[in-house]
Order: sequence, then structure tokens, then C-alpha cells
Amino acid sequence: MRIVPISLKTANEVVEKHHRHNKRVVTHKVSIGLEKDGNLIGVGIAAIPIARLLNDGKTLELRRICVKPGHPNACSK
Repeated sequence: MRIVPISLKTANEVVEKHHRHNKRVVTHKVSIGLEKDGNLIGVGIAAIPIARLLNDGKTLELRRICVKPGHPNACSK
């Protein structure tokens, strides 16, 4: 497995198809993908914190982590 940069659009497509209860993210700072054998199996989306007091210019908040079924422990990567 390897981590690759991806667009928010690609990350949101995976979230909409495979996340069990959350919807797409509107804004972000960075989106990453997890590939296995050339196939995108998971995504992570990070953004500034929702709580204003935590928005110190250094902190990111993970808004979504989503892995396709059949890939146990991929979220830990």
C-alpha cells in the first residue's frame, strides 16, 4: 500500500460511494489516497478545525477517512 495525493473531487467520490453515514466535504486543505496494486482503496480528507478556538494556523482536523470494504487495517496506514 502507498499513500498518493488526490483531488477533493476524487476523495468525495469515494466518500459518497463507500462511507456508511457521512456525505461529501465542501472545503479542505489536503486530500490523500491509499493505493494497493494500483487501485484506490481509501481516502483521507483534512481541513482547518471547525471549532474556531482550535484554528491556530497549525492544526488540521481529519474530516473523513473512508476505506473500501475488504481492506482491514487500511485506516491505520
